Amino acid sequence: MPKDEFEHDDPMELVGMILPGDEATTEAMAETFVEEYVRMGWDDARLMKLFTHPFYVATHAVYRLKGEAYVRELIRKTCAKWQRIGSG
Repeated sequence: MPKDEFEHDDPMELVGMILPGDEATTEAMAETFVEEYVRMGWDDARLMKLFTHPFYVATHAVYRLKGEAYVRELIRKTCAKWQRIGSG
């Protein structure tokens, strides 16, 4: 089968979906994202782009819901937790 044809029952086809959640799960998700990227060595500016750019749907939703101050504080706390001094 050529790659440009789609099979509705293909178990290997990537499918994006939105899962239900509340404020607590949103905060836990945001913390997990920041922690993962801090541990990969991302700096504060790069982490902020993950939240401010609409392309990143999940993190951008957190930014819209909770605001810039919340995201900056989350980055600061996560950097402190992993003993990395932030860049901004």
